[in-house]
Amino acid sequence: MPINSPPGHVSVEHGPRRRFVERGSSRFQLRLLDGFHLEQDGKALWMPHSARRLVAFLGIRGRSSRAEVAGTLWPHVPEPRAYASLRTVLWRLNQLTADPVVTGQEALALATTVDADVQTFVGTQQRSMAFPVTGQLLPGWYDDWVLFERERMRQLQIHALEAVAERLTAAERYAEAIDAALAAVQLEPLRESATRALIVAHLAEKNVVEAVRCYESFRDNLIAELGVRPTPELERLVRSCLSRQV
Repeated sequence: MPINSPPGHVSVEHGPRRRFVERGSSRFQLRLLDGFHLEQDGKALWMPHSARRLVAFLGIRGRSSRAEVAGTLWPHVPEPRAYASLRTVLWRLNQLTADPVVTGQEALALATTVDADVQTFVGTQQRSMAFPVTGQLLPGWYDDWVLFERERMRQLQIHALEAVAERLTAAERYAEAIDAALAAVQLEPLRESATRALIVAHLAEKNVVEAVRCYESFRDNLIAELGVRPTPELERLVRSCLSRQV
């Protein structure tokens, strides 16, 4: 026998239990860095894995056609079945909350009430001196599209950290610049541009010993791992600072 909903409410399934959700305008917070987490007005919102995949995809890729979503999330099934799976997931999402998480007809997107950390990072971090959001995108997810987007996000994070380190160095905020550059080096220890940003920050602070130590560690790791040396430009940068100390 169906359960009647109170006036102004809608009955939805939340895991194994049925609950009543009051209609209204909710705000959602979607976090994809260091794991999937969705909150509705500050409270964790449960959803099945199939719905998580759709929400995560739109949170990363943004507005996408149904054909792109179905083909990416269900790549190994016939097209009609992929579309059917997508319709099922959308139906399930609509049962979770009175306020939509995903909107659109031919093209799908997260609702404007959903704040996604990945979109915030891509849209704002590279234009500011704020320390960029860091963290691995959806750890433990191994879909091909997730692996691709994870590497893309890692590259964006490294570039943002390097840019922030350079701007902070120019602003003479050396401790913060070094922190940002170290985070970039941690993400990719063999990346010369990250190490260069760190060395430049140390030199701007007139900390030659740390700059040389950083260079020598990078050089030794590069030779051990790849059998190559740093570029002549980086070597000249370090040698020039040493010659000024003599």
